Amino acid sequence: MDTRYIVALEIGSSKIKGLAAAVSDLGDIQVIAIEEIRVNNCVRYGKIQNVQEVSAHVNDIIRKLENHPRIAPRKVTGIFVSLGGRSLSTVTAQAQAKFPNAVEISAETIDRLKRDASFGLVTDKSNLDMLPHAYYVDNSEVKNIVGTVGTHIRAEFSAIVISPVLRRNLDLLKFEGRALDRHYVVRPTAIADLVLSASEKQLGCALVDCGAETTTITVYKDDVLQSIVTLPIGSRNITRDLMVGLSMTEESAEMAKARSGSAIPTDSSTSSDVEVNNYITARAGEIVANILHQLDIAGYKAQSLPAGIVLTGGGARLRNFDRLIEAQSKMPVRMAAVDSSLQFKGNNLDRNANIELLALAKYAAEKSSADCLTTAPDASEMAQTQTDDRFYDDTTEPAYHNTVRRRTPVNDDTLLEDDDDDINDGQPSTVRVKPRKHVDPDEFNDDFDDDSSSHSRSRTIISKFKSKLAGFWTDSHEDEDDLDAPAN
Repeated sequence: MDTRYIVALEIGSSKIKGLAAAVSDLGDIQVIAIEEIRVNNCVRYGKIQNVQEVSAHVNDIIRKLENHPRIAPRKVTGIFVSLGGRSLSTVTAQAQAKFPNAVEISAETIDRLKRDASFGLVTDKSNLDMLPHAYYVDNSEVKNIVGTVGTHIRAEFSAIVISPVLRRNLDLLKFEGRALDRHYVVRPTAIADLVLSASEKQLGCALVDCGAETTTITVYKDDVLQSIVTLPIGSRNITRDLMVGLSMTEESAEMAKARSGSAIPTDSSTSSDVEVNNYITARAGEIVANILHQLDIAGYKAQSLPAGIVLTGGGARLRNFDRLIEAQSKMPVRMAAVDSSLQFKGNNLDRNANIELLALAKYAAEKSSADCLTTAPDASEMAQTQTDDRFYDDTTEPAYHNTVRRRTPVNDDTLLEDDDDDINDGQPSTVRVKPRKHVDPDEFNDDFDDDSSSHSRSRTIISKFKSKLAGFWTDSHEDEDDLDAPAN
């Protein structure tokens, strides 16, 4: 069974999280590992402020994922990154086409309408995607437009746009000298595909993602994305109220909010809890009021969204926050939950606390074929890469060299032709002694390298030897007739 791997990255205002998951050829997803690092002020309202600091945190997460026993020795080659933040929103775009005669509408016609609508956008933001909102053929609304016949086509789209600065800062992230393939995913729509049912999208519902510094409201109705709005307010506003009002550090304020915080006033046993909840309930009420105001501006009342509101995000986990929204909106409210088909490795991992990462994994598994890890070498490949040490040419270096040598394999024919080859059979090298033969001094002297000091000494000795020989033969010839002369 073929398995490919997914690596996902979520860069939030309070933490950066990474995920590694395996996807089988049947589409089953198994989460292998999740890593996270808490951050402060290097990411504000979903936008990277300090590229160098965020890059260091991201590389740390990738390193931890690569060191996981089920991933090593593979290396990360691609990554799916979520897009969100304060600048993420939707704008309405339109395009139309007229034909002299009735024509059958094809997918190419819809693609052309999308391009025309994107060219007509009046915004300083970058266009991420064009999602269909409504189609009209000869002034009649149709759901499945491909295959219909008409002369006049009008299309309405929801264009998802984002600040180009946010996208640029994501592109500037450095992965320790590696060039990773980056796949960007729109976070609200990915989460909606994970936690919203088909009936909720059809009837109409609002997905509210309450984070640390932003709250994103995504509205679906008639199985179509209606709007996305992001508010620059989140649970960190509650934390800062406690820091300023009660002179706390951020860590202490977070602990107090988690321990005794509640969005609805309750009878607390201590006066300190009452004081903490006074700040929490005031700010939580403001967040809920802004959420409902945005729904009202978009034209959605309680009766317009029968499926109600679905809450997700770390800020939505504040105690009784769902009850507060339900009381003020008069709409049904539920917490988002992950389908049980997504399996975690280990029983101590909270699936609902990692919805944003699982949404990226689900998107990558269903809408992409990319593999984010290198292929691990198997045993056969490792065996083939090993060098055969039985026969190699080692004539260019000493026999007992301590450093690593480059070995060149030789064949049997070469061994038979050359009797002087030194065959390394694992035994100590032996020295082959050859019989002496007469060497002409002149010829012997010419073979030395003048640059060698040892050879220079040999040349000097031989020169003296030649001089004495020359003198001997000269004296011998001069005294050839005087046999009684003394010998030199």
